[in-house]
Amino acid sequence: ENLGVDFFNARLRYALFLQNLGYEVYAIVPDDGFLEKIKLHGVNVIPVSNNIRGSGIKNKLIYARDLIKIFKNNHFDIVHTFRLQPNIIGTFIVGFLTKAKIVNHITGLGTAFNNSSIRYKLMQLVTKTLYSFNNSLFKPVSVFQNHRDIKDLGLKKKIFCVKGSAVNEDRFSQNSISNSKITSFKKLYDISKENTINFLFVSRLLKEKGIVELIEGFKLASKNNKIQLLIVGWFDENNESSLNQKSLNDLIRGYDNIKFLGKQIDIPEIISLTDVSILPTYYREGTPRFLLESMAMKKPIITTTMPGCDHLIQNNENGILIEPRSFDAIEKSINFICQRELKWMGEASYKIYKRDFSEKIVYNSLINIYNDL
Repeated sequence: ENLGVDFFNARLRYALFLQNLGYEVYAIVPDDGFLEKIKLHGVNVIPVSNNIRGSGIKNKLIYARDLIKIFKNNHFDIVHTFRLQPNIIGTFIVGFLTKAKIVNHITGLGTAFNNSSIRYKLMQLVTKTLYSFNNSLFKPVSVFQNHRDIKDLGLKKKIFCVKGSAVNEDRFSQNSISNSKITSFKKLYDISKENTINFLFVSRLLKEKGIVELIEGFKLASKNNKIQLLIVGWFDENNESSLNQKSLNDLIRGYDNIKFLGKQIDIPEIISLTDVSILPTYYREGTPRFLLESMAMKKPIITTTMPGCDHLIQNNENGILIEPRSFDAIEKSINFICQRELKWMGEASYKIYKRDFSEKIVYNSLINIYNDL
């Protein structure tokens, strides 16, 4: 996994599930402050250099050096890699040095696959070529989170689609919510206003996540509705598409009903307090975790027709699908959902989550892949 924090939030439950079945599990992650937290849950941890997502060839070579040492000194039967660099670099090293079976998890195609500039077209070609080379030479299993990514990446053999990564269903449940935190957040963010519908956005503050369109569309919808938008997110200094504090302040200046909460760890409580989750992304998601968390907590959602998002909403029962990059579509979706029965839509979200995206469904699908190997 790219980051220790990503493993802790997105893979730890799966690792514990595997351990309960009798597998011996090792997490190979950067040392970014989460190693001890992972170890406390009983999972073995092997650290790699913590600059895996940095730019330039040097950090890739350091990462490769670390992996070579790890796979020379340890024997694994199955190596399950997540995200681009572990998939590409990890598969190459594991394939050459070991006899382990390899599973590549493609959790989305990122910025390069939703941009048609020459630069991004070149990035697409390089990515597809590297995946194709590894697949021809080492024959890993490729696990996608949506069918459109399968088509666009162009792989043909050993392909599986497992929708999403599931969420921590103990944590993202009304039964696990801290009442003291709820009381504190209500007061801090003025969420208890009568008849106000609260919308929530959680993500990195990349332009491709639709944050600019969301704010502008929300301003328009505010003219006709009593609404509030809470933005939970963080600035990504390593990404040129990220907003910074000044650009965000400029966007929300003068609108008291748009509040920036920064990066938060109490996401279940914040989702619980709000009424609608919204992610107007045009980033090539796998399946957005924030939307799955919201569905697990019985919230209606608004998102776009992008791959990875379009299969989360069915027949407008649990939310609304909109075209990406559109202020107007966001305004209309907010106007529309403010007239709907939100509790009923939230129940529909939960039913869809349990049927298609739950831990039981996702984890057993992955175990079936292991058994086939």
